Amino acid sequence: MSGELKSSMVQPSGAEPTASRSAVPVWIIVLTLLLLFLGAVNFDRSSGWFDKQVYLPYRSAEQLAFYQPKSGAAALAAHGRGVYETVCGVCHGSDGLGKPGQAPPLAGSEWVAKDVTSLARIPLAGLNGAIQVKGTEWNLSMAPMGAGMSDADLAAVLTYIRGSWGNNHGAVSADEMKSARAAINGNAPSEAELAKMTPVERGHAVFQKYGCFQCHGPEAKGGVSNFNAKTAEQVPSLVYVADGYTKDELIAFIKRGERNIPRLNPTGPEPPHFMPKWGPVIKDSELSDLSAYLFSLKPKGDKLDF
Repeated sequence: MSGELKSSMVQPSGAEPTASRSAVPVWIIVLTLLLLFLGAVNFDRSSGWFDKQVYLPYRSAEQLAFYQPKSGAAALAAHGRGVYETVCGVCHGSDGLGKPGQAPPLAGSEWVAKDVTSLARIPLAGLNGAIQVKGTEWNLSMAPMGAGMSDADLAAVLTYIRGSWGNNHGAVSADEMKSARAAINGNAPSEAELAKMTPVERGHAVFQKYGCFQCHGPEAKGGVSNFNAKTAEQVPSLVYVADGYTKDELIAFIKRGERNIPRLNPTGPEPPHFMPKWGPVIKDSELSDLSAYLFSLKPKGDKLDF
């Protein structure tokens, strides 16, 4: 049998070679498809989509533009975008469209088009009460997130807001911001006056400066409505905060904030008020004074738990 097979495989001398059909191994097909997929992914990430100005290590025209040296208006807008994404974007969104029930839109907002002082009053002094934005009423509190910013930083972020998402309004200079701050702050204590105060007194000034009273009340006793919050649907009191934290723990909590407030009804809506991330906004020295003030609120000899 084996002899017959061997004789059938031997071709006569001078015969034309012939090809036979056979299946392609599966692993070759899989490897080919994998190489095509990886090539497409690499092309999508690194090609710049045929833009001849884009080359490694840059992957897109947007990334290339971001890393180019900037000056003048471009530098101001780039700096403003960074400040916005760190401080403002959490509530108002990176697209400026806001979040239902939490923060109004900035894109197309009539407030963005107002004069510098009127616009700056919101981040410097905060906002509490009903306002109309693009025909919709909003009745929420906003802490003065810009109170701790320098004039240059606040001017940059307002310039970014006034020139983004279809807004087309003028830039804001640091000098304009300085004048607006002076007009808005009015009776705020000077640096010299603050230096003469005790840590508790300075902490109370910080409590006022950053609008903590808007949610926690003028005497830090809470009570502001916070629908569906587990804390009796109210912003909690701070009077007994010393029972729940050390000063270092309290400062760390204020720095990181609390974005997700525990809900009374887990399937209900998200509570409108939350603790902002104050770390990038409030100075360490101010946080130290603020913790001293909050710890001073507990009545002497009171043993109640926080």
